[in-house]
Amino acid sequence: MFDRETNTLWSHLTGEAIEGPLKGRTLEIIISDRSTWGVWRQRYPSAQIMRTDTTDDPYLSYYSAPDTGISSTRHQDGRLGPKERVVGVRLAGGVKAYAFNALQRERVVNDEVGGTPVVLIFDGRSESGAVYRRELNGTLLTFQPTGTALQMRDRDNGSTWDGITGRALDGPLVGASLDPVPITYSFWFGWADFYPQTSLYK
Repeated sequence: MFDRETNTLWSHLTGEAIEGPLKGRTLEIIISDRSTWGVWRQRYPSAQIMRTDTTDDPYLSYYSAPDTGISSTRHQDGRLGPKERVVGVRLAGGVKAYAFNALQRERVVNDEVGGTPVVLIFDGRSESGAVYRRELNGTLLTFQPTGTALQMRDRDNGSTWDGITGRALDGPLVGASLDPVPITYSFWFGWADFYPQTSLYK
């Protein structure tokens, strides 16, 4: 992508300016969620939606094709197929990728990135998910899935947590909120190309 003010070319994956007057500068990352409209409206009934073209997605064939299109890759990484989708996490100097397939299988993953304890929650049906820090007020929490999509329970207190908002819905910690972690949804070839040192959760 490029900005109209300076014509600087930016990487949409890293947020870094790669060519032009602002080369070397980096955009501030804003935490966002990926969700279906139905899930989002359930959490945020007053949410608005940007008007979009309702025609078919012209990239559908690209998603399923094995090739990477016009993008050439500098690094080859055979740990996953190039078009496998991942949730990428950059935190405290650590870089790690989580394949959709692994997240769909486990639904809730307790892990560490850059030495920071995190929890990932994911719903394979809607391809919605989020990542949070697992430490709350100095206490390290461990989570497990519940019988409801995009909900998890901490084993230590028994509180149930909403996976989209990161808030405790009941139990001793009701009303508490986990700190969200910025994530990037990407094809594996793109993530591995920009971050060849990336770890991969299996």
